[in-house]
Order: sequence, then C-alpha cells, then structure tokens
Amino acid sequence: MEHFLKLAGVNKSYAVGEESLHVLKNITLSVDRGEYMTILGPSGSGKSTLMNILGCMDTLDSGSYFLDSEAVHEQGDGELTRLRNEKIGFIFQKYHLVPQYTALQNVIMPLLLRGLSRTEAIEQAEGSIRLVGLMDRIRHRPNELSGGQQQRVAIARALVTKPALLLADEPTGALDSTTGKEILALFRELNEAGNTIVMISHDVNVAGASKRIITISDGRISE
Repeated sequence: MEHFLKLAGVNKSYAVGEESLHVLKNITLSVDRGEYMTILGPSGSGKSTLMNILGCMDTLDSGSYFLDSEAVHEQGDGELTRLRNEKIGFIFQKYHLVPQYTALQNVIMPLLLRGLSRTEAIEQAEGSIRLVGLMDRIRHRPNELSGGQQQRVAIARALVTKPALLLADEPTGALDSTTGKEILALFRELNEAGNTIVMISHDVNVAGASKRIITISDGRISE
C-alpha cells in the first residue's frame, strides 16, 4: 500500500493568556491508502487539535504534513480550503444537517457548490444515499429521521465527493449503542470498498472496530 497521509515532527501550541500551551509534541504518523484507523485518547489529550490539522482546519507550528502527495504545511488559507473540499469528507458527532432540507438536498449541496449540474448532482447523491441504505428516506427532513438515519445522511454527504480521506470525529457519540454498532459496521463496509478512514474517539470499544489504533496522551502518540 502507498502512504498517502504523513505527519513528521508536528508541533502545535496555543497562547493561553501570557502562557503557551504545547498541545501536540513532535507527532509523527503515517496512514496508508485504504487503511481504517482510530486515534484514541481522552479529553485534553490533543486528539481534537490533531484532527483539525489532519482536516486542514488548522495549521501546524513546525514539522510537515503530506496528504495525497500534497505538502499541506506549505499551503495558505485558500489552498487549505481547496484541500478540505477536494480531499476530505467530514463526519461529526453532531450531524450538521440543514434542518429545512431533505436528505437528498443535504447530500447534494457539496456537488452544487462544486458546480455540477443539478441532474448530475442528483444522480451522484442518489448513489451515495443508496450506499448507506437510505433511499426510502430520501425525501425526509432531519426531524423525520432517527439519529442513526441522520448520521447515515451525513456519511452519504461526506462520501458524495469521493474524498481521498474520510475523517470521522466521534461519529457514534450521539447514538445509542445498537445504532452506534450499525454505523461502525457501515464504516467497515466502506473501508472494505476501498475508503481510507481515520476516526477520532475517546471510547476504546468504538476504536476496536477499526483495524489499527493510535493512542494519543498529553500530545504524544503511541501505537
């Protein structure tokens, strides 16, 4: 397999009053294309900061980050926005669906923003919704869907642009245990279909569903 995500010597600090809080400490990490990995750590361990850097939502202070052969650490804000839009599909604990839109309208949005025609976008969005098993709910709005169904819509939206990386932040955190297991089973199916998944979690049981676990504690990682 080919390395398509690589961090080397990454450090990140934040100013807290007059102090500097060193959140990430010399992080070195590589992920192969097609991997399914969890970054596991408690609150305050640095995992959210690491996720923001992986998702091109924050910049590192020192070190390097390559994503799909692109040097992320050398990019400005405009290029980081492009990388987020082109390379990464985000799945969050809170689904971030637009409440007045149907499932189809929520999934179609990223494609319309890319300039696809409505006909092309609908065809592609329906394929993504079919993949997560929700074609019978395609005209339903979020308040007409269960939590698990809303998360499936969010996953379909993340998949619809065919991203290089699926980045999932506590994706089962708002779900009951049975529904959470269904979402994790869907992640396994997506990975077996070739999707690269990096999941962030504080729950060892959730992490155990992935094929590789990286532990982060006090800003340092171990495997």
